[in-house]
Amino acid sequence: MNARSYQGSPLFSAGFRPFFLLGSLHAGLAILIWLPVFTGELRLVTAFVPRDWHVHELLYGYLPAVITGFLFTAIPNWTGRLPLRGRPLILLVALWLAGRLGVTFRQGPGGSPRC
Repeated sequence: MNARSYQGSPLFSAGFRPFFLLGSLHAGLAILIWLPVFTGELRLVTAFVPRDWHVHELLYGYLPAVITGFLFTAIPNWTGRLPLRGRPLILLVALWLAGRLGVTFRQGPGGSPRC
């Protein structure tokens, strides 16, 4: 496998770096946000009740980030293909972040949150 030279940010030089970092930060922040939401001390403008938001973020936020980080590390080793880095990786990370923000701040039917 011929490695291409990459001159950008080290964060985006390998697929596992942004996804493992953001996945772990997301897990910690989601718990810190969810606990006051669950106890009623904080209110999120989301279409989910607090328990469902927490489950959704674990299954569709944290888990895909960690699996993607693992696969972006393993696939180049398994197949001999060059790893994804730079702009395409930045776009995938931005898409993941947009999904997290979209779900967290999505309002329920009629423009009002269901919480």
